[in-house]
Amino acid sequence: MNKLLLSMAFLILMGITLMGQTRISGIVKDATTEKEIYDLKVLLVETGEEVKTDRIGYFQFVDVAEGAYTIRISGVGYETLEKNLTVSDQKNVDLGNVAVKFNPTSVNVGLVTLTVDDLDGDESSSQSAVGLLQSSQDVFASTAAFELGAYWFKVRGYDNKYNEVFFNGVRMNKTTNDRVNFGNWGGLNDVTRRPAEQTLGIEPSDYAFGDIGGVTYFDTRPSQMRKGTSLAYSFTNRSYNQRVLATYNTGLMENGWGFMGSFSRRWAEEGRVEGTFYDSWGYFLGVEKKINDKHTINFTGFGAPTRRSTNSPNTQEAYDLRGNDYNSYWGWQDGEKRSERIREFHEPVLMMTHHWNINKNTKLTTTASYMFGKDSRSRLDWYDAKNPTPTYYKNMPSYWETEETLNPEEIQNTYNAWANDPKRYQIDWDNIYLQNYTRNEVGEGAAYVLAADVIEDKTMSFYTNLKGKIASNIDFIAVASYQNTQSEYYKEVLDLLGANHYVNHNAFQGNYYNVDESRDRKVGEGDKYQYNYELNHQIADIFFQSVVKLDKLDITFGARASYTSMYRDGKYRNELYLNNSKGKSETYDFYNFGAKTQFLYKLDGRNFIQLNGEYATFAPTADEVFPNARTNDFTVDKLENTKVLSGDLSYILRAPRIKGRATAFYTKFMDEYERSFGYIDVTSGTAGDANVFTSEVLAGVDKLHIGAEVALEAQLTTTLTLSAVASIGQFTYENSPDYYQFSDSDALLDFGGRKNYGKAYLEDYKIAVGPQQGYSLGLEYRAPQYWWLGVTGNYLAQNYMDIAMYKRTQGFISDPTNPGFLFPNVNEETLRTLLKQNKFTDEFMLNVNAGKSFRFGQYNMGISLTVNNVLNNKNYVTSGFEQMRVGNYVEAQQEQSQRRFAPRMWYDQGISYFLNVYFRF
Repeated sequence: MNKLLLSMAFLILMGITLMGQTRISGIVKDATTEKEIYDLKVLLVETGEEVKTDRIGYFQFVDVAEGAYTIRISGVGYETLEKNLTVSDQKNVDLGNVAVKFNPTSVNVGLVTLTVDDLDGDESSSQSAVGLLQSSQDVFASTAAFELGAYWFKVRGYDNKYNEVFFNGVRMNKTTNDRVNFGNWGGLNDVTRRPAEQTLGIEPSDYAFGDIGGVTYFDTRPSQMRKGTSLAYSFTNRSYNQRVLATYNTGLMENGWGFMGSFSRRWAEEGRVEGTFYDSWGYFLGVEKKINDKHTINFTGFGAPTRRSTNSPNTQEAYDLRGNDYNSYWGWQDGEKRSERIREFHEPVLMMTHHWNINKNTKLTTTASYMFGKDSRSRLDWYDAKNPTPTYYKNMPSYWETEETLNPEEIQNTYNAWANDPKRYQIDWDNIYLQNYTRNEVGEGAAYVLAADVIEDKTMSFYTNLKGKIASNIDFIAVASYQNTQSEYYKEVLDLLGANHYVNHNAFQGNYYNVDESRDRKVGEGDKYQYNYELNHQIADIFFQSVVKLDKLDITFGARASYTSMYRDGKYRNELYLNNSKGKSETYDFYNFGAKTQFLYKLDGRNFIQLNGEYATFAPTADEVFPNARTNDFTVDKLENTKVLSGDLSYILRAPRIKGRATAFYTKFMDEYERSFGYIDVTSGTAGDANVFTSEVLAGVDKLHIGAEVALEAQLTTTLTLSAVASIGQFTYENSPDYYQFSDSDALLDFGGRKNYGKAYLEDYKIAVGPQQGYSLGLEYRAPQYWWLGVTGNYLAQNYMDIAMYKRTQGFISDPTNPGFLFPNVNEETLRTLLKQNKFTDEFMLNVNAGKSFRFGQYNMGISLTVNNVLNNKNYVTSGFEQMRVGNYVEAQQEQSQRRFAPRMWYDQGISYFLNVYFRF
């Protein structure tokens, strides 16, 4: 009874309090469909306070002081609307129904569908994909991100290096390979939850020319983000197990200052895959000062120190022996699991931004930024010792099964060891230490060390963006940017593993050393060895865009010009390349341009036709210009810019109960580069070229991406929504590019460490970018009591294995013992069988999501649960690649039955879940 009386008293007091407050409220509706719009941002400009529309489009501000105010309503897919109003005499202001217009040019988010591989930037990671940065009003975009994207589906088959990410105008893509390390702001979801802009494909951006994968732009001013406090806790079985997130934002206060701080922690003592762990922190500080109505400055600083291990790709033989969750990168040491593959990075970003409202229609935004830090990836290194990798081919049963002299006892012992002995199927740390102790006793260097490949970047950036109007219906944007990156690359000893020292030699090339030092130089923990060089890269860019808005037609045209310059500066003089290893290399300059356009025809308020087109050139990345930069500054014969021609045509429907989009797209890449590392055996057990550990490069690659996208969302009832999405693509190689090898192995030293093997015959092979087709059908129920339940079925098809390029060259069928001639008895039918590209099985995946939100006055609380792969399908191969090792026709024939160098793959680990609880006030 006492509790009941207290509760009633509390409710009465709350009601009296609310009655005494001045409120601004309204209901936001679609101007065409007159349907309430959920989750739009409503900003009280003068105070910086922000709220979101609820399920019936309602919003309110409470306890508003007397004065004149501007309400700004914005959101993905809708034109920004501003309304002026006055609050006086403690009277509530009810704006009633507020109509906002649907805008197709801003409906699509730029899909950044990320695998953990992309988040970590580590080629050996394969855990569950996660979908991107924000949901969208566009049915296809949101479904492709959250549903299909969870299974390595990439929109239009574009690699993630074609997506550009900007913070206050500063480009975050790495100059080495054009990829983004999303881990640099990992866990800071309250900062990245709502980008200022996201575009899909080649759609025009207000901030940059963009790459073909789209633009994601973040504005980090506290006044542009949600005001108040947010607390969240997550529990999951994905890369990490738990996450905590706390954010506080003052908004823009009366004194013109605004402060925002955000902190996160994500961790797992052991992740979803055995032998992995995750430990990541995140921090963000934003300080804004509104000097006056024209000038605002904003300081931003953020980073995410992270340390985590990864899991291995394996052959089907290894999976058959140990299961689809097998990870070969760890072993037992002193009763604990220890991984050799650990990535550790921390690259803080500091930036200062100035916003200048020159006049009513003209605004200038300028940012200066500095980014620095270290990115380290560890692995075992050894010299004059056996390969410690459990899945090394001589450690597998298939090796003993295919020996010329079969030993049934040895074969059975190997199977037994793989079934019962962790020292065989995991790293044997005890044996590694034992061998090092043994060498200590005779004064020799370590057999094994734990080493790290390290990159230290220092990047200075400048960006300025002028927006204005040429006429009442003509907008323009002019952008200039400059970025200078100095990157140091080196190998570092992390742990001597019980040894006294390590000798600066290489496992693949015994006479590999720095001639400026002793041949037998001894290195210890923290020392650099084997390679040390810098890459210096700068890019200057200008961009102009204009939009002409007519009654029925909006026309956008943009143009870009850029200059890129790069050179290598070696710190070691390698004995194999005395004149091409130490000091500054030649400087390579690239001049590029691009043009894009969009035509948006408005048939009426519900039907739209949209056409996008682009032609642009792009400079090669630093790792493409210097394929073997660890030892020399050689490059391909003729460096060229990549050319891209792209277009898409869409019909967009926005009816009261149905919305949808149908799109046809075409993208042609010309003169691209592809690069990979590996070990190639070209000898067939006979005299001739030696085996090669190489960096292989394809130059002049042409690729074609064509397809169609269809998405439909139907409001069956007021609470039940049906969505259907289909993406049908074909992504293929279109020509036979030049194939190069860059290697320090003896086979290539006669050619100066570089050799052009002629053409790689790739035409009509499929590009390995994940499923080329994706289908999704979903049903969602949203109750008036603010809870929801959704079920989605997803079908992934046409997923292909990445092919080994050397096997598609003339060298693959050339007899090394008889230069200029092919192997005897080369059979065309057999050759086609050997070179046929593997296709993974098509798979069905079922996802479920549910949640409930609560509101207590100004307090909001929510809980949500997402479960992917509910049926626990572990047969889905997310990606895989042919091993380069089998480098000639004769050995490839033998390999058909031997399985020694079978393809390596990653499997989906089965059912996964993500539970999130938040509390906001």
